[in-house]
Amino acid sequence: MSFNEIIMWVMAIGLLIGAADKITGDHLGLGEKFDEGFNAMGPLALGMVGIVCLAPVISKVLGPVIIPAFEALGADPAMFASILANDMGGYSLALELAKNEQAGLLSGNIVASMLGCTLVFSIPVGLGLIEKEDQGYFSKGLLIGLITIPVGSILGGLIAGFPMGLVLKNIIPIIILSVLLVLGLKFIPDQMIKGCMIFGKFITIVIYIGLAAAAFEYMTGRVLIPGMAPIMEGMEAIAGIGIVLLGTFPFLTIATKVLNRPLNALGQKIGLDATSAAGLVFTLANSVPVYTMMKDMKKKGIIVNTAWLVPATAALGDHLGFTAGVQPDMITPVVLGKIAAGVLAIILALVICKNMDETVDKAVGKAAKA
Repeated sequence: MSFNEIIMWVMAIGLLIGAADKITGDHLGLGEKFDEGFNAMGPLALGMVGIVCLAPVISKVLGPVIIPAFEALGADPAMFASILANDMGGYSLALELAKNEQAGLLSGNIVASMLGCTLVFSIPVGLGLIEKEDQGYFSKGLLIGLITIPVGSILGGLIAGFPMGLVLKNIIPIIILSVLLVLGLKFIPDQMIKGCMIFGKFITIVIYIGLAAAAFEYMTGRVLIPGMAPIMEGMEAIAGIGIVLLGTFPFLTIATKVLNRPLNALGQKIGLDATSAAGLVFTLANSVPVYTMMKDMKKKGIIVNTAWLVPATAALGDHLGFTAGVQPDMITPVVLGKIAAGVLAIILALVICKNMDETVDKAVGKAAKA
């Protein structure tokens, strides 16, 4: 039995445990998580269906520009799609643009779960939730995390069994983009962050236009945007993901409780405060709670947590559930690629923050946008 199959069995068992707890009164809190998995289909559909339906149109419109540009770099056009999160259209667009299926899976499953998620989710959402005085440390963590994305992407591609040559040549645009983002965050952080937030809002607008047009076509038979995929293609994918999430959330709750103590102990051994150590655990499920926790973290903890969450966010949560729902064979490459990049990001952050003065008030964070 492969690791992918083991994960699916574990989540299937989690589904049964969650359902049993729900039926018997939710004494363990796993029944609530069972419901949460099913209820996640609504937000997932809002964030994904529109772009799934628009993917053929986007591919047709942008293809004449993207294909020559990426071919000039020796890369597959599918790599362009990795600027979107895997579960916000990156996966669908990558497969639509792909000249080579393996390149499409590398981009849409692995790279998009790190780079795309950072651009359209982690930066806009994080900046909306953290304290203004912590933005400098958050930006420094972003710099460190972005550096590790190509490493995690290469490792994930090799774990997937893709040829070394294919992986390396297709990671070249990702390395270039990561370097540009790092330089931008270092020298013009305010403009870069504002740009990411505008980009995130633009993608949301595109998603809603696609969803509305596809739904209108389904209900009336009238085509508003020619060339769109039928809305039921997106809804079918959402249903598959929702079924997997029925077991993912109960499993994740159990895993978090089991991992909480050892990871907290490890965090404190490497010099993190209790809140920062807990943040590392929560990130594996979902990074949103971590942003609200940052106000209680030391400076070093904010940098380490941000560096870790750039590649590792939702590795055992939504991204695991999404991958299991659309491409189960890619579970191992996605999870291990994300976590490996995250561990490297933690190591780099600890080295960089080794002599950080925690006695200085965090209000100087504005000046720390290094």
